[in-house]
Amino acid sequence: MKAAVLRTVKDLVIDDIPTPGDPAPGWVQVAVKAVGICGSDVHYYQEGAIGSFVLKEPMILGHEVGGVITAVGPGVDLPVGAVVALEPGIPCGQCPACREGRYNLCPDVKFFATPPVDGAMTELVNHPAAFTYRADGLTPAEASLAEPLSVGIAAVRKAQLHLGARVLVLGAGPVGLLTALAADAEGARVTLCDIQENRLQVAQRFGFTTLTFDAERQEQFDVVIDCSGSGPAVAWGQKAVRPGGRIVLVGMGAPGAVQLDGLDLCLREVSVQGVFRYANTFPAAIELLRRRQDVLEVFTEHRIPLADLPECLRSGAHRQYVKTLVTL
Repeated sequence: MKAAVLRTVKDLVIDDIPTPGDPAPGWVQVAVKAVGICGSDVHYYQEGAIGSFVLKEPMILGHEVGGVITAVGPGVDLPVGAVVALEPGIPCGQCPACREGRYNLCPDVKFFATPPVDGAMTELVNHPAAFTYRADGLTPAEASLAEPLSVGIAAVRKAQLHLGARVLVLGAGPVGLLTALAADAEGARVTLCDIQENRLQVAQRFGFTTLTFDAERQEQFDVVIDCSGSGPAVAWGQKAVRPGGRIVLVGMGAPGAVQLDGLDLCLREVSVQGVFRYANTFPAAIELLRRRQDVLEVFTEHRIPLADLPECLRSGAHRQYVKTLVTL
């Protein structure tokens, strides 16, 4: 079967790999139908690393997965033919983080397309049923959005939002837009900020207020959620958070790129919360996708076949769209 194999930096090929065998007890086999291109896929392609995660041997890309169950192992009650979303991280289940329910911090988690673990841009994958979620009423393309939306849901939970909270989301890319949808679902008043006009236009189509980074702010916000990873954006956002407010960091910039003013944080008692992936979010993500199915087309309308992925990443064509999905 075919798979998108990143051999080394900027060397991506569509190669033949062995077909997986029958799923083990407690596992399912899924025909992958749609995989979103994430910023991490692009980083590995362009640079071969994200922080301490370094590509040292060929790796299959892709972790935003929607598909259809084709077979189940013993002890699994999921039906063959069901549309599903796959949570891409398999934690150890034994460490302190796992026992606390914070399995996103498991030091031994096996996460799709994070070296040395292969991703899911391939025709078939075997996956634990416990991390396979039915997405009835959604297409596989829509189900693949459960993964990036989970990041937004995790951020919103860390933000401790309440009805009517004023929230500023920095960065109106796919994660920023999905984070805004998650905040809106909690009853927050959401404003998005970006430097790209086309992204702000999408945010306006969703009904959100928008700002550019050079605009004068007329209000301060209860919560600022950064989805950009940009140092200047976060510095600008820190000035926009009210005394006693909260900054939530989602975007992963280069090491040292984001610097906060510690004295200001102390004097105004502003809290800072980091977000790494997510835990226990997929059921909520799938439910929110069902409720906001009316706006999902902007994330799913641009699709390319697996064979076109190497040229897409080489040329940077994916940057022209809110989201690009690879279809299989």
